[in-house]
Amino acid sequence: MTPEVSVVVPAYNASRTIERCIQSLLELAPDSPPHEIIIVDNGSDDGTAETIRKHPRITLVEEKAVRGPSAARNAGVRAAAGAVIAFTDADCVVTPGWLLHGVAPLGDPAVCGVAGLIMGVEPKNEVQQWMNSRNILDARAALANPFRPYVQTANAFFRREDFWKVNGFDTGLLCGEDCDLSWRILEATQGRLELVPEALVYHDHRCSVRGLSRQSSKNASAGAYLAAKWGDALPPKYWKVSVWECLDLMRSGLHYAGASLPGAPPADRMNAKLDFLHRLGRKKGMIASAWRTGQYGRW
Repeated sequence: MTPEVSVVVPAYNASRTIERCIQSLLELAPDSPPHEIIIVDNGSDDGTAETIRKHPRITLVEEKAVRGPSAARNAGVRAAAGAVIAFTDADCVVTPGWLLHGVAPLGDPAVCGVAGLIMGVEPKNEVQQWMNSRNILDARAALANPFRPYVQTANAFFRREDFWKVNGFDTGLLCGEDCDLSWRILEATQGRLELVPEALVYHDHRCSVRGLSRQSSKNASAGAYLAAKWGDALPPKYWKVSVWECLDLMRSGLHYAGASLPGAPPADRMNAKLDFLHRLGRKKGMIASAWRTGQYGRW
């Protein structure tokens, strides 16, 4: 059977989540298009590859030479036979109709990419509960990006031909690679991106305060790295926006201080703490990446 779709999943030290991801991919709806499942181990040392090898229906690709999800995804697409590439992540669980609904819009030649919704798994603790309530990976927000819409790679569909037309993911980008790929495909095809809510995946969000802060910092770093690559094509970040972010951070800090006073409900205290650390992480990421890239206006 020649696959119509190749599902590509990058994995690095994903032993905690990879089995659930695999099981969800093996339980896709029977009317899903013919497909293959390719998981790329990016040099894990925690038994991830061994878990993948237990499943004969999964194709294991190993990418040890270059680290990072961009290199892993590129390696997966190089091994792919399908005309459509469906991306998800090793810490995601897809729903049975994910593939069926996600591929359908690509029957329209004017559609060059598809985004599905990304929701949080059943929360294990207060950190994941906070991330779920904030819809931390909002596909609608990504598609409403004021410069150009983009698709997040935890739940994305592209034609393989279009993917290679722009040479795949830029492995030199430390973050923001999903924005960059989407924007280059939009330019190359003059097509449009489409949201399909029924193509749903559940993401296992960070479950520690440190993990949340680090993820917020990394996500906010994308602006400087993208500005370094896209130059004047990317609109500048006005100083008033940066000042507003700093004032919002101060307001959030004061709210956290108030919620920490004796008698305040523990839930309010935790939410205020996570709100503050999220904003603090984002601002730290902006400042650090602006310094590293020389894009000083992106702080």
